[in-house]
Amino acid sequence: MILRKLLSHTVLAYPRATLIAAALLTLLSVWIAVARLSFTSTHEAMASLSGRVGQMQERYNQAFGDPDRAVIVIEAPDREQAKRYASILAGRLEALTSDIEEVIYRFDLTSLEDHFLMYLTPQEIDDLGAKLQEHRSLLEELSTSPGLNRLFQLIQREISAALVGHLFTGFLNEETDDAKPVELKPLISLLTQLDAWAAGPRAYVSPWKQFMVEADDNGEREGYLWSDNKQFLFVLATVKPDAQSLHKFERPIKAIRREIRLLQPDYPGIRAGVTGGPALEYDEVVAAQRDSGLMSFISLAGVALLLVVVFRGVRRPLLSTIALIIGICWAFGFAAATVGHLNMMSVILAPMLMGIGIDYGIHLLARYEEERSVGHAIRESLERAFEGAGPGILHAALTTAVALLTLILTGIGVLQELGLITGCGLLITLVSTFVVLPPLLLLWDKRPAVSGSTSRAGASVEEHTIELKIGEVHFPLPHLPRPPEFMEFWYRHPRAVLLLSAIATLAALYGMTYIEFDGNVLRLQAEKTESVDWELKIIRQSERSTIYGAVLADSLEEVKKKTAALEALPSVSKVESIAMVIPDDQERKLRHARMLTPILTGVDLSRLPQPTSVDLDGLLSTLQRVKAKMLTAEDAEKWKGKEGPPLAEMAQVRDLIGRFERLLAKRDHVEIARRLTVFEGKLFRDFYDKLSLLDRAIAAGPVTLNAVPNDLRKQFVGRDGSYLIRVYPRGDPWELASQTEFVTELRSVDPDVVGDPVKGYEVITAMKRGYQRVGIYALIGVAALFLLNLRDLRYFLLAKIPLLVGAVWTAGLMHLFQLRFNLANLIIIPLIVAPGVENGLLIIHRFREEGEAAILPRSIGKGVALSSLTTMIGFGSLLIAHHRGAFSIGLLTTLGVGAVLLVSIIVLPAVLTVVARHPSKKSVPDSELRVPG
Repeated sequence: MILRKLLSHTVLAYPRATLIAAALLTLLSVWIAVARLSFTSTHEAMASLSGRVGQMQERYNQAFGDPDRAVIVIEAPDREQAKRYASILAGRLEALTSDIEEVIYRFDLTSLEDHFLMYLTPQEIDDLGAKLQEHRSLLEELSTSPGLNRLFQLIQREISAALVGHLFTGFLNEETDDAKPVELKPLISLLTQLDAWAAGPRAYVSPWKQFMVEADDNGEREGYLWSDNKQFLFVLATVKPDAQSLHKFERPIKAIRREIRLLQPDYPGIRAGVTGGPALEYDEVVAAQRDSGLMSFISLAGVALLLVVVFRGVRRPLLSTIALIIGICWAFGFAAATVGHLNMMSVILAPMLMGIGIDYGIHLLARYEEERSVGHAIRESLERAFEGAGPGILHAALTTAVALLTLILTGIGVLQELGLITGCGLLITLVSTFVVLPPLLLLWDKRPAVSGSTSRAGASVEEHTIELKIGEVHFPLPHLPRPPEFMEFWYRHPRAVLLLSAIATLAALYGMTYIEFDGNVLRLQAEKTESVDWELKIIRQSERSTIYGAVLADSLEEVKKKTAALEALPSVSKVESIAMVIPDDQERKLRHARMLTPILTGVDLSRLPQPTSVDLDGLLSTLQRVKAKMLTAEDAEKWKGKEGPPLAEMAQVRDLIGRFERLLAKRDHVEIARRLTVFEGKLFRDFYDKLSLLDRAIAAGPVTLNAVPNDLRKQFVGRDGSYLIRVYPRGDPWELASQTEFVTELRSVDPDVVGDPVKGYEVITAMKRGYQRVGIYALIGVAALFLLNLRDLRYFLLAKIPLLVGAVWTAGLMHLFQLRFNLANLIIIPLIVAPGVENGLLIIHRFREEGEAAILPRSIGKGVALSSLTTMIGFGSLLIAHHRGAFSIGLLTTLGVGAVLLVSIIVLPAVLTVVARHPSKKSVPDSELRVPG
C-alpha cells in the first residue's frame, strides 16, 4: 500500500516531469562516465596487496620498479644460429623506441674476464699452476718462436711423452690414477680446423681456451639468456603501455610479432614467440573480445525476440528496456564518481545489471498485464501491480544487493570495488524501473481497456478450479488465475514431483563433493593462444617459467646465505642473484693466483707474435709422425696402463691427417699455404691474447660490485642498495597446488618473499577466503532480510527453497559437465543467487496474497520463467566464446539459472500444494483434476 501511494503521488502524478528529470540525470551520468571512467587490467586490479606482503611488494617496486616485460622465446636446432637470430631481432626491436623501452638478450661479461681466476677453486688454481709449470718450456718456445709447424712439432713431442691430453684438456681437470694417459680431443679439434681452412676460409674457433682456462662448452660465460637445458634462448623486451587503452599492450606486442614474422623467411629453422605478462594480458583481452560482436547480437536478438513473443508486442518490452538502459547509465555514472575505473572483473557491471535488472521490469510488466487483462485502466493497473508485485520486487532487490555489498567486507580491493558498484548499481536499476517505467507505460501504452463483458469472458477462461487428491482427501483450489497449461501435469502429482526432486537433490549432493576450484589463470584463456602455448612449453620442456619469486637482502653475505638455503628447496629450479658473479673466498684465491707469477716470467708478452710462413712439406712430415704414433687395435695389446688407449680418437686423428694428405694431393699448394697462413695468424694472435689474459688475471684484484657490468648490476641491486634474489619454481607456478608448495617453501627461508607467484597465491587464496566469508555474510544477510520481509519462519523456509535446492542442483550439474569454479566464473555467482532470491520471494508473496490458494498463477509464472530465460539467453551466448573463462561464465550461468528456474516452477509449487493451510475438504470422486469448461 505504501508503494502504491508513493507511486500515485509522484511519478504517476507528474509523468512528464519525472521523465525529463530522468533524462537530465542520464545525460549527467553519461558525461561523468565518459570523463572519469577508465579501465585497468586484471593484473593492476589485483596488484595491490595489503598487510606485510603489500609493504614488501611496495619496497620491491620502489627498489627495482615493476616493468612490463615481454619475453621472446627462441627455439632453434643450432645454438649459434639462435644467438645470431637473437642479436638481429634485438637490434630491430631496439629501433622501435616508441613502443619498446629496453631490450636485453645477453649481458656483456668482458669486464670480468681479467678476474677469471677468482671463479676457480683454490685447488683448480693450484692444478693450473702445476700444468703451466709442466709445460713451461713449451709456452716459452711458442711465445718466442710461434708457428703452425712449430706447434705440431711440440704436439708430436708431447704425444711421445703421453702428455698431449694434459696440454689441451685444460689445466683445471685434476689428474688422477683413473685419468686417460692421452687426451686427443683438443688435437682433433685443431686438425678439424686445419682441414677446414685448407679446404676454404672458415670461422675461427679458439683451441687455446681449453689450454689456458676451463672450456666453456655450455656458453655460460657468453652472457646469453638460455634456459637451463639450452633449448630456449630468451630476449627480454620492456614495453611501453598505453595506460588509457583497453588494449594497452597492443602496439608493442603487435610490433614484436611483426618483427618475428619478417625474420622468419631468413631463419626457416627457427621458431620464436612472445609470452610474459604483457603478452598474456593482451592475448586475454583479445580472446575475450574476439566473439563479442556475435555474442552481443545473439544475446540482444534472443532476449528481444523472447520478450516480443511473450508480451505479444514490441512497445511494452521496449519501454521496459528503455527504463533499464537509463538505470544502467545511472549505475555507470555512480561507478565513475565513486570508484573511477573498471577492470576485467568489474567490467561485468553492464551484463550483470542487464541480467538481474531486467527481471524487475519483467515482473512488474507481467503483473501489470494481468491487471489490464481483467479490465483495469492503465493507471489503476500500475497501482495494483505495484501493490501486488512491488513489495516482492523491492525485497528481492534489497536482498540481492545486500548479498553483493557483502563483498565490501572481504578486505580485498578488487572485490570491494565489485561489491560496491554492482550492489549499488542493482538498487539504482530498481529505482529506474520504479521511477521511469510507470510514466513510460502511462504515456505510451495506448492499448484500449478491456470491456466488462470481455473481462468477464476472459475471466471465465482464466478462472477455474483445480482439485488435487492428497491421500484420501480432495482439496479444491477455487477461483484462481489459470496456471500455465504445460505445468498442470506436475500439479496433479505433487508427491511424485517431490520424490523425483529428492532423488535429483541427493544425486546433486553426491556430485557436489567433487566440485573443485581451478586457480590456473592460463586455463581461462582461449586454446592455441600464442603466449599461453609458449609459457606452457617453457614450463614443460625446461622446468622454468617467465615468473619468479623475489627475495630481498641487505648485504652480499645475506644474499649468499639465503641463496644456499633456497637452492636446497625441492620446489626451486634455479636461483639467480648478484652472488653468481661475485665469487667467495677471494682473498685465499688471490694468494694462490700470485704463486703463478714466476711461471710466466720467461714468456715474452712484450709484442704480438709474428709466426713464420707455413711450410707445407714440413707440416705434412710432422703430421705423418703424429699419425704414426696413433695406435691400432693390434698395438693396444702391448699397452701398459690402468686404462686402455683411446683407440676411437686415435682412429679419428688418423682419418683427419689422411684427409689433409688428400687435400694436399688434389689442391693447389700455394692456395692452401695462403689459407693456412691466415689461420696461423689468427691462431697465434689468440695465443697471445690468452697468455696476456692469464698474466692480467694473476695481477688482478678481487671482483667487486663495481666490476660487475652495469646492465647486470641494475637487475640485482636496487636503487635503495638492496639486493634481489630471483627464485624460479620447479613445477608449474600457475597451478595452485605447486604454487602453494613453492610459496610455502620460500617463506620458510624468508617470510617476506614477493614476486608474481606470491602475488598470485595471495590474490587467489584471499579471493577464496573472501568468497567463503561473503557466503557466510550473504547467507546471514539474506536470511535476516527474508525473515524481516516475510515475518514468518514457515514462509521464510519456503522462500529459500529455490535458492538452496537450486544451488545444490547447480553443483551437481557442474560435476556432470566437468565444470570447475575459477576466478572468472566466481564473480557471476550473484546472477545465480539473484533469481533464487527473487523467485522465492515473489512466489511466496503471491502465495500469501491468494490466501495460500495460488500455486503458480500465469502472471507470476510468466515473470519467473521470463526473467530466468532472459538471463540464460544473455549469458548463454558466451557458450560460443573461444575465451575459456568467458565460456565457463556462460555455462555456469546457464546451468545455475536453469536449475533455479526448474526448482521455482516445479519443486516449489509442489511443496506449496502439499503445505497449503486453507484447502476445503470437499471430496471429488471422479477425477483428480477438473478444469470447468
